[in-house]
Amino acid sequence: MAAAVVDSAMEVVPALAEEAAPEAAGLSCLVNLPGEVLEYILCSGSLTAADIGRVSSTCRRLRELCQSSGKVWKEQFRVRWPSLMKHYSPTDYVNWLEEYKVRQKAGLEARKIVASFSKRFFSEHVPCNGFSDIENLEGPEIFFEDELVCILNMEGRKALTWKYYAKKILYYLRQQKILNNLKAFLQQPDDYESYLEGAVYIDQYCNPLSDISLKDIQAQIDSIVELVCKTLRGINSRHPSLAFKAGESSMIMEIELQSQVLDAMNYVLYDQLKFKGNRMDYYNALNLYMHQVLIRRTGIPISMSLLYLTIARQLGVPLEPVNFPSHFLLRWCQGAEGASLDIFDYIYIDAFGKGKQLTVKECEYLIGQHVTAALYGVVNVKKVLQRMVGNLLSLGKREGIDQSYQLLRDSLDLYLAMYPDQVQLLLLQARLYFHLGIWPEKSFCLVLKVLDILQHIQTLDPGQHGAVGYLVQHTLEHIERKKEEVGVEVKLRSHEKHRDVCYSIGLIMKHKRKLGV
Repeated sequence: MAAAVVDSAMEVVPALAEEAAPEAAGLSCLVNLPGEVLEYILCSGSLTAADIGRVSSTCRRLRELCQSSGKVWKEQFRVRWPSLMKHYSPTDYVNWLEEYKVRQKAGLEARKIVASFSKRFFSEHVPCNGFSDIENLEGPEIFFEDELVCILNMEGRKALTWKYYAKKILYYLRQQKILNNLKAFLQQPDDYESYLEGAVYIDQYCNPLSDISLKDIQAQIDSIVELVCKTLRGINSRHPSLAFKAGESSMIMEIELQSQVLDAMNYVLYDQLKFKGNRMDYYNALNLYMHQVLIRRTGIPISMSLLYLTIARQLGVPLEPVNFPSHFLLRWCQGAEGASLDIFDYIYIDAFGKGKQLTVKECEYLIGQHVTAALYGVVNVKKVLQRMVGNLLSLGKREGIDQSYQLLRDSLDLYLAMYPDQVQLLLLQARLYFHLGIWPEKSFCLVLKVLDILQHIQTLDPGQHGAVGYLVQHTLEHIERKKEEVGVEVKLRSHEKHRDVCYSIGLIMKHKRKLGV
C-alpha cells in the first residue's frame, strides 16, 4: 500500500511541476505529502547522503524529517555499512548523522594508513613503530576495522597490495584486543567459572579474521539446550529444568533428576545431532576451536567436554572439569551434599566417548595406566585454558619448515599471556622471532623484540646464560648482516635502446612467502 502511494506521488509531482513552471510548485506538492510517505521516499535507498543533505536544506518540514535521530539518516548508515548495525541496540538514542560523519572520517583515515603501509613496507627501512599510528586513532576502533573489511571485500583482484596490508593490520588489531580481553578475564576471581568464554577467546585469537563471538556460540548452544528440553519433556514433563529461564544458574540436587538430564543430553548430542569424538583426524587444530566444534560436530576430549559441561550446567547438573592425563574428563558427584568425598564418590563422564559414564578403574583402563588420586581433582578455568593452549602449542610445533608457524606464534602468545615467566617458552619465542626476522619487511622490529625477550629471560633465570648468550650473538650478527647487505647485481642489456632498463626480467619485484602477520 505504501509503495503504491509512493509511486503515485512520484508520478504526480513531475506532472504538477511541469504545469507550474517554477520549481517551487513541484517542491510545494512534495512537501504536502503525508509525513510517512515522505519518509518512505527518503529511505527508499535511491538517495545518497549528499542527496539527503540537499533535501534537508530546502525547507523546515524536510529538515525535520531528516533529523539526525530519525529513520532517514539511520537508513543511510545501514545501507552504507550494514555490518555495523549489530553493534547498536534498538533502545539506544543515536545521533545517526553524527555517527555517519564519524564512520566516514574513520574510513578515510583507514585508507590513508593502508596506503602509507604500502609505501613504507616497500622501502628499504621499516620503522619499528609501524602500528603506532593505528593504536593512536581517534574514534571507535570498530569503524576502522569495518573499513579494513570493506577493503578486503573489494571485488576481483583489485588493489591486491591494499588488501595484503589491510589484512595484516586487521589481524594485528583484533589479536591485540582479544589478548587484552583474555588477560582481563583471567584476572577474575577463581569462582568465576565461565569455561566457554575462555575457550571462545582462544578461538578468536587463533582466528582473528573470522566472525566469532561468544553471543553467537552461546545462541547455538541455547538451541541445543532447547532440543534437550524437548526430549526431557518426554521423559518427565514436570522436570524442574524445564522451568529454568535463560541465564539462570540454578542447580538440581536430586541425582535421579540429574540423570534424566544427562540421558536426554546424550540422546540429543550423539544420536540426534550426531556429535562424536574425532578419532580419524585427532591432531587437527579445528578440533579445539569451539565454533568449528559446533559446525563440524566433532572435537577432542577437552573441547567436547566443555560443550557437554556448558549444556549440563544450563540445565542444572553441576558437572566439573577433570584435567585427567591424556584424556580430559568431567566428574559427576554421587555423594551427599556436605559429606567428606573422595574420588570414588564421583562418576566420570567421557564426552569424547558419547557421554559414557566411567568408574575410577574404568578411567585407568581408558588410558592404560594407574594414576594418583590428585589427577581426579577438579580444575579451574585457567588450568583448562592452559591445557587447551598446550594442545595448540604441540600442534604448532608439528608444523613443517614450509609452513607459516602462525599457530605456533599464536599459541605461544596465549600461553605467555597466562604464564608470562615461562623461561623455556620465552626461549622458544625468541628463536621463533629470530627465525621470522630474516624477512626484510619485519627484520629490524623483530630483532629488537628478540633482544627484549632475551633480556627478560636472563633476569628470570641466570642459569640460561649460555642459551641467551648464543641467541644474542646471532641476533647481533643478524643486524650487522642487514646493514652490509647490498642489492642484487643486475646484468644490464647492452643494446642502446635498452639503456634505461634497470632490471632484468623477474627482478622488478621479488616475492617471498610470508610467515605470519
